Amino acid sequence: MRTRTPKPCSPQEQADPLSCLLHSHPETAFDYLEFRRLLAGQAAAFAAERASDEDVARLRQSLTEMEKAHALDDPEQEAQADAQFHLICYEMSGNQVMIHIMRRLFEMLKSGVFYDRADLYLRRGVREGFLRQHQAIYAAIAARNPDAARAAADAHLATTAETLREAQRADSRREVALRRRDGVDLMAPARSRG
Repeated sequence: MRTRTPKPCSPQEQADPLSCLLHSHPETAFDYLEFRRLLAGQAAAFAAERASDEDVARLRQSLTEMEKAHALDDPEQEAQADAQFHLICYEMSGNQVMIHIMRRLFEMLKSGVFYDRADLYLRRGVREGFLRQHQAIYAAIAARNPDAARAAADAHLATTAETLREAQRADSRREVALRRRDGVDLMAPARSRG
């Protein structure tokens, strides 16, 4: 997981306070996931209640794209399919405010503002678990079971947050090992390795 260090906001980011906050404070990735967790379960439940047959077919096609990327062992393509799957779930909710907010957040997610999604897919065991979780979300929505859809989406976001935490812990351990190998004082603040 390539961690981002705090940096000043660009003039373009200053025009968008949320983008500026997220770029200048990498730890807000967990705030983003917490916010998503508040909405994802309810969006999936709404989708199970409100989706048309055409909506369910569209979500099935999105899941098929994710499964194809998984079979190709293409983490970047799989991460993109993952984002598209979730955006379709939000659209299926029928809540226009939620859809608008999540479209904007997903644009930021695709540009790597929160964290590197493709990097998460490179972690051992993550891809298989994420695929199973998306399949469970789809199955619950297709079965028109709002409670199961809510639970599956909530479990997926909880797993995503824990995966990101573990990735950051692994990166910290790797940074300590590199500093130790390079003979750097471990009590000194970490310097940028760029």
